Amino acid sequence: MKNTVEAMHTDIHRRLRRERVSLGVILVAIAIIAALAVAGIFPVAENDFVSSFASGFLIGLLACAAVFTAKQIHKLRRALADDGALHAFLAAENDELETYLTREVARTFVHLIPPLSAVIVVVTALVGREAMLSAVGTLLVLCTALLVVRFVYKRRLMGPETE
Repeated sequence: MKNTVEAMHTDIHRRLRRERVSLGVILVAIAIIAALAVAGIFPVAENDFVSSFASGFLIGLLACAAVFTAKQIHKLRRALADDGALHAFLAAENDELETYLTREVARTFVHLIPPLSAVIVVVTALVGREAMLSAVGTLLVLCTALLVVRFVYKRRLMGPETE
């Protein structure tokens, strides 16, 4: 049992380190966007209204991400402080219903990506060429990230004995 608890602590430490790095990156991004917006050189558009709206929108999104990341860091730190809290945290994370819901939501979202992409490209094409190219670029980055994450997890799950 001691090795199992030590393994759980090691896993939580690793996750805590990743979350801290994520929070740092998010805060740096907020600072950069805020500095660019205050200096008036945010590179979205020549229009001040559009630039200020875009910078405020991005800062708001990043602030939400920072709050959720900080909340996760708090949960992980609390789990490391007490073995009872660690077991409760892991039990909540390994809940079968939650796992099923996560899997079904992910599966549905992956199936919705192609039709949503088509709608996004058509709508942004009506706005303008630059908007369409931005949407296509964003979709390509998201789909590439999805494929990379899938590849990484598949490699991890296959393990060295199946290679």
